[in-house]
Amino acid sequence: MKHKWHLFWVIIILYTFGTLGLGYIAYTNPPPLNSSVFIEVTKTVFLCLGGLGVMLPVYINATNSLENRAVDKIENTFSLIENWDDPHLFSARKLTREIRDSRSSLSDDQLVLRIKEDQELLQSVVLVSNYLEKVRFSVVNERVDVELFKSTLGPVMIDIIERFEPYFKTFGKLYMDDFNQLKRLIS
Repeated sequence: MKHKWHLFWVIIILYTFGTLGLGYIAYTNPPPLNSSVFIEVTKTVFLCLGGLGVMLPVYINATNSLENRAVDKIENTFSLIENWDDPHLFSARKLTREIRDSRSSLSDDQLVLRIKEDQELLQSVVLVSNYLEKVRFSVVNERVDVELFKSTLGPVMIDIIERFEPYFKTFGKLYMDDFNQLKRLIS
């Protein structure tokens, strides 16, 4: 869209040449009965200008729509990144960081058992997994700029998925497929 205005002027110039060409054709051809050359040329030129009056607003609306889509995508990306620091999610992440620190000493079964026994930790993991699903949904439906998101939170998301993969597997294959899809999309 950086050439939006260049293309705008190219359209106007080409349309002007086309209008002049049609005006010339109307001038050189004999007019219908009860009409003059001047009236026929004037009608042709004004009809062409009326067409230009329709084409230019359509062009401007189309390019503005594309630009707004790009801006909305950036805004959605920043909103999703900003949600990562939401107070509820922030406190939930505190417990998941504790698991990160002790993950190397826990087997997969111990991790699942620890999550299931600790309601606060369970709630934290569910909250973080819901955020991951929101990210996946946004990426799949092209609501966010994937490259921008990958550069800011991509490695963190992958780390969380891998850290809690044994627990996520207890949700079932469908959920795990979604988490694996997210890993592929942001890695």
